[in-house]
Amino acid sequence: MAKYFTLFTFSVIHSLRNYQGLIGLSLFLITCLLVFAHLWQVAAAKIGAAHLDPDQLLWYIALNEWVLIAFPEVQEGMEQDVKLGRLAYLLPRPISYLGATFAEGLGTLSVHLGVLGLVAFLFTWWRTGIVPFDIPSFCIIIVLGLLAGIVAVIFQMVIGLSSFWLQEVAPCNWIWEKLLFALGGLLVPLSLYPSWIQSIAAYTPFPAILGQRSALAIHFSLVEATTIAATLILWGILGGIALQVLYRRGTRILHIEGG
Repeated sequence: MAKYFTLFTFSVIHSLRNYQGLIGLSLFLITCLLVFAHLWQVAAAKIGAAHLDPDQLLWYIALNEWVLIAFPEVQEGMEQDVKLGRLAYLLPRPISYLGATFAEGLGTLSVHLGVLGLVAFLFTWWRTGIVPFDIPSFCIIIVLGLLAGIVAVIFQMVIGLSSFWLQEVAPCNWIWEKLLFALGGLLVPLSLYPSWIQSIAAYTPFPAILGQRSALAIHFSLVEATTIAATLILWGILGGIALQVLYRRGTRILHIEGG
């Protein structure tokens, strides 16, 4: 574990030193919040959701964008490791490749969540003038955001392993992102979706990563928060199992082809 913690620490330091990237992500986050806030005011009446509080909805969007923009692009690094042959040199190291990649991704995720979370909180608070949750609820929402980010990193690593067979991970990543936007409730709460879409979304990790978690800003419930946490943990375990299976099959291809 000391080796993984060292990689995690190096990733945190590297992310903090990349202050230009953090500034860029922060500006992008603020831009998204401004655009989506105005977009929602125009669209609310047309979709029959004018009864929802615009300030709470801005917090909903902020919690979604906070986690979404914080995701590290671990799948791109894994694609390059496979395509350029670096993986063959990394495998003999006395440390798991998947574990090292996860530790580095978690370090980047932690910095992004911390910086972007502060930006999202201050901007949304300034914009709305309210904070729709108390301190205990706020702490629970932060923990759920971290869990959502961890689950997303695991599934992005699964996408990264698709490069063993597809060479390019962009198509799989594109599908993942679009499903996350559509079934996760990126812009509007899932309760406004047609019932058949809600039924489909319930069998995916997307609502727990985005919409259900962020809906706690509209109506916080400890029971709902506990359910979301359990759902995220379950999907994290399933994603980890898929990661191990695909990794073993992928490395078997490397050995068969002589690395």
